[in-house]
Amino acid sequence: QQKVLGEIIPVNLAKAYLERFKKPLKGTALTYATGHLVFRKEPWVVDLESVTQLAGYNIKLFKRYRRLIEKVLASEYCKRIICWTEAGKKTVLSNLDCQGFADKVEVVRLAVHKKNFVKDYSNKRTVKLLFVGSANIPGEFEYKGGKEVLEAFLLLREKYHNLELVIRSDIPQELKTICKRLGNVRLIDGIIPWGQLEEEFKSADIFLFPSHSTPGLAILDAMSYELPVITTDVWANPEMVEDGKTGFVIEKSETVSYYIENFIPNWNYDPTSKFMRAVKITDPKVVEELVKKTSILIEDEELRRRMGRAGRQEIEIGKFSIKKRNEKLKKIFDEATET
Repeated sequence: QQKVLGEIIPVNLAKAYLERFKKPLKGTALTYATGHLVFRKEPWVVDLESVTQLAGYNIKLFKRYRRLIEKVLASEYCKRIICWTEAGKKTVLSNLDCQGFADKVEVVRLAVHKKNFVKDYSNKRTVKLLFVGSANIPGEFEYKGGKEVLEAFLLLREKYHNLELVIRSDIPQELKTICKRLGNVRLIDGIIPWGQLEEEFKSADIFLFPSHSTPGLAILDAMSYELPVITTDVWANPEMVEDGKTGFVIEKSETVSYYIENFIPNWNYDPTSKFMRAVKITDPKVVEELVKKTSILIEDEELRRRMGRAGRQEIEIGKFSIKKRNEKLKKIFDEATET
């Protein structure tokens, strides 16, 4: 019954509408909504990954309820529309008639906490490459670009004999078997304490993340551990990794349809979807570019240190710092609650 209802109206939209008469807790000055509208007559702000989140990430339902979404966002009670990325903001401005609320749309970037450690570059005989996906979500290995990483590594190890690859991700059994045959590939495919994963970040040299989706906090985590990042030119990835400064941004696959329309991402975990079927087939051009950029960092130790330091600075005092994020949120909250 819920599934049938979800095909008619987004669950998050239906829930928000049913709660329109629900009174906020006593003393509430502002309601912060994550990915859903608020129909009550009270000050509220909403944060978004992309505009279709307001319709449960369903493009058909988004189009069906677009006029309602526009009306509610234009109301005097909606104070701000907070987007995680410029890419997310673009989906709002490109897919809604924002005439009544364009000035409400702002970007408040994702952030991670700075890490209290000193990067140890001494006694490094090997160059450690790190790839991190999810340990418990099937399909994450392909989704985050793990197959491209593995194919690139097989080529790199023929040229460089001082390489190690660490993969922390769910991984298909057939690829797991291949990895176990390779002496310089280490798999971490189960749930481990954060402290153990942190040691992998600390001891790594290069973070490989040729993902077919974004945004990924894994990128920011890698930057916080002073790692140069190599990622793909997909959606907001180029916002996180500044090409040539904090890492490299390589061209995305030509065989994957990354967008539905107007920059709305086409991400889909359904293994039978056209998107996931395309993701499972690696693009040789992506692998070639990944090998090329990784080779540059393998050969130039000073460059990867410089990029790593630049990335860490963005986390500690730059645009991805908790301090900058909190300052912007405070400004938004103060303005939203002005009487």
